[in-house]
Amino acid sequence: MNGKLLLWLGWAGFDAVGRLFLLTVSTTVFSRLLLPIDFGLSALVFTTVTIASVLVGAPFEESLAQRRHIMRAHAETATATALFVGIALFLLSFPLAAVLARFYQEPLVLQLLPAAMASIFFTGYIDISTGLLRRQRKFNDLAIASLTGNLLGIGISVAMAVIGFGIWSLIAQRLMVSGITALVLAQRIGLIVPPKFSFAHFKDLRGYAGVSLADRLADNLNYFAFNNLVGAIYGLQALGYVNMAMRLIEPIRGAFTSTGHNLAFFYFAAVKTDKIKLRERADEVLTRAALVVAPVFVGLAAVMPVLLPLIAGPGWEPAVNIAICLGLGAAILLPARLIYTALSASARPEFSLGSNLANVAVTNTVLLLASGLGPINVGLARIAGDSIQSSIAVGLSPHHLDWSRWDRLQILLTAWLLSGFMGMAVIGFQHALPQLPPLVSLLGSVGTGVVVYAGLCNVFARTHFRSLVGLTGHNRKDAAPKIASTLNP
Repeated sequence: MNGKLLLWLGWAGFDAVGRLFLLTVSTTVFSRLLLPIDFGLSALVFTTVTIASVLVGAPFEESLAQRRHIMRAHAETATATALFVGIALFLLSFPLAAVLARFYQEPLVLQLLPAAMASIFFTGYIDISTGLLRRQRKFNDLAIASLTGNLLGIGISVAMAVIGFGIWSLIAQRLMVSGITALVLAQRIGLIVPPKFSFAHFKDLRGYAGVSLADRLADNLNYFAFNNLVGAIYGLQALGYVNMAMRLIEPIRGAFTSTGHNLAFFYFAAVKTDKIKLRERADEVLTRAALVVAPVFVGLAAVMPVLLPLIAGPGWEPAVNIAICLGLGAAILLPARLIYTALSASARPEFSLGSNLANVAVTNTVLLLASGLGPINVGLARIAGDSIQSSIAVGLSPHHLDWSRWDRLQILLTAWLLSGFMGMAVIGFQHALPQLPPLVSLLGSVGTGVVVYAGLCNVFARTHFRSLVGLTGHNRKDAAPKIASTLNP
């Protein structure tokens, strides 16, 4: 099991690091060729497209991945439904673009939104293919497709920006990345699934798919409402600063979220009928993940005053404090999300849905009530929303996983406290040597954080830290049974 996890984590890590490098390069180029309002306008378009993407393919990814037995007709039905919904939403994008263009007095939205909306046909296929590959445990294929799509798609969009395509290079990035990823997945999966609707097989999928859809929709509706409120309250230029901050945090956050969920889901699902074993695995995964995830995002927050100006150049200073808050919010929430993964693996996705709805309510309430604080309120609202989701994960009744609240909180507190001390050490380094060149300061900050955190873990979390470094956890006799790797005829 540890050998397989090491291989999958290696591919996932390679994909995440590769995507981070490519997005950093593209952000460096875009930030010097485009204006903040271009980023704000594209953010407005992309949040709308993201909601549509969720409606197309997301309902079936979890349903196809979690069912013990599926037939070809299930996949064909999912494909047919995704295609029908995609066509309807693409047609709807034209009147919706007219409404947004009039509200924000930006006529370019009339062209940008329908063009970007075309990507939903690719993302729908990606979601369905991801569900099929997850049940086959082909996480390496997912990583290869993702990295290839980002490498070629971002390369093309950067070239377009240099040539002078302006904001259209941002739209092209989404289209190219999703299109190329879908093509590579089609090649890797080795299976053609034509659209063919069957009401009987749709009924098999719709129960879990409905809750999964509501969960993903609530999560993405938060971004939609959040971005539109920011644009309405502070203007599209301020939304551009938010978009820049998110470009440095959200890709890493998304990589950790999807990788952690996909790997942990199968690991938990193998023992979902045994509460004791499920709790043991959840405890083990949460402990290790928290020690990795929390310091990454606290570290990002600590180096952001150096990192963001180095990448984006002058003129983007208002984005720094927002990015710091986004990093801290991710450190608070992401480890705790694995608790929801354990519940989803045992066919209880409604808890994740409830926490996402709470996140939507809290984030946007804070954004409205504290609007007088200025753009920093955007970051504070995100911290509040992430904190409520984490609090719900810790506060859920112990009987759901036979896992006490104190045990869950203790695991998270250890990672948060150690990461917090590490972050203060990094900030101390920057204040002690303020005259260093930006690149030297960044490297020194990262080195300080790594050394301090490793030392703290070796003192206060030695067993888990050494097990994590060497992946030398206990061998388990209850290895996960094989899930069907092919579709039944």
